[in-house]
Amino acid sequence: MERGFAQSVVKLLFIKCKIYLLGFSLLDMEKKRKFLFLYLDTGGGHKSSANVLKNIFAEKYPEAEIVLENGFNESNIFGRLAFEDLYHFSMNFVPGLFSFIYRIGGRWFQTFIIKFLNLWTNGYLEKLIKKHNPTDVVCFHFALGHAVRSAVRSANPNIRISMVVTDPFTAHSTWFYEPKTKYYVFSEQVKNYAQKKCHIPEENLTVVPFLLNQKFRKLATKEDVKVIRKKYNLPLDKKIVLLTGGGEGLPNMIPIVTDFVARRVDFTVVVVCGRDIRTKAYLDILSKAQKFVDIRVYGFINFMDEIVKACDCAVIKAGPASLMDVLVSRKPVVINHFIYGQELGNVQFAIDNKVGIFVRKPKSITKAVDIMLHDEEYLEKTSRQIENLPISFESDKLADLLMENS
Repeated sequence: MERGFAQSVVKLLFIKCKIYLLGFSLLDMEKKRKFLFLYLDTGGGHKSSANVLKNIFAEKYPEAEIVLENGFNESNIFGRLAFEDLYHFSMNFVPGLFSFIYRIGGRWFQTFIIKFLNLWTNGYLEKLIKKHNPTDVVCFHFALGHAVRSAVRSANPNIRISMVVTDPFTAHSTWFYEPKTKYYVFSEQVKNYAQKKCHIPEENLTVVPFLLNQKFRKLATKEDVKVIRKKYNLPLDKKIVLLTGGGEGLPNMIPIVTDFVARRVDFTVVVVCGRDIRTKAYLDILSKAQKFVDIRVYGFINFMDEIVKACDCAVIKAGPASLMDVLVSRKPVVINHFIYGQELGNVQFAIDNKVGIFVRKPKSITKAVDIMLHDEEYLEKTSRQIENLPISFESDKLADLLMENS
């Protein structure tokens, strides 16, 4: 009888333990977060920001699941034409076109585009949300904000929605179309604009550090630079200037490099063309056809951090990712091109903080770069200025805030 009683007690304890463990399991399931990151293929900045944040989550919050998706499907003809194809065409062939559209994009135009875009986007996003069943949706492009809220309302109203505004200093009002959405911005300047001009409640606006690729965070020593230069067969005894414009390349690359050759500059020129195949093909021929200037031509590369660290200064388009990648590496910049409005603030930031200059004419760039590269005092002073920039690169904070948002 005593044995039967003991067995009953053991069984009861076993059952209680199972219930206890099941309770913990259910609690873990409730706490598990799944984030759907939505981007568009306009340049590289939006997707690269999403990838940076995804990598931070993988390192700091491995229990959270992250899914990256393009917010437009293949059948979204209007969306891809207006926001992806038009952007690529503008950057490569008509650099002023996107700036013109940006200028005329008043509230009436913005409302029309967003409402019309919804007709093409809402159904796809709703299917995407139902497929992945996330706890949170995070948007990295202004064109998706309104459509995402509509899709979430239909699919699951309990899903949390956030927008990461990838333009750090001047953001178009289209970003701030939904006042109930949680916005993460990179500067007080954008926060004030969203609050005062777009009437977004202050509680829905949070300033966070810039999303910087982790590869750029470690500052290269002189020895590191030597190792990198040897790795890519770059000269150890010459100054190096980098030309880059992000995923689409720099619109004026050909005339700039042509002028370098015409003036027979004494520095090495490293050109990263990104997806601009036409420019790469031309510069490949030019680099082989002349013997006066050392020119290295790359397409789209995955070792941009090393190339930036190996150079002494950079000629860039004023995209936020390109600008911050170079500055955090303590290199001065010459800005040759920017998109009116959204990138104007990036130019002003570099000039106001004395870490770069703006030169529009390709032929004037040669002189500016030559002076910059041969003035050691300027290079050292600029490096100190960059160290004291009024912007944070502690990118982990955004992941922390998203996890806390419940």
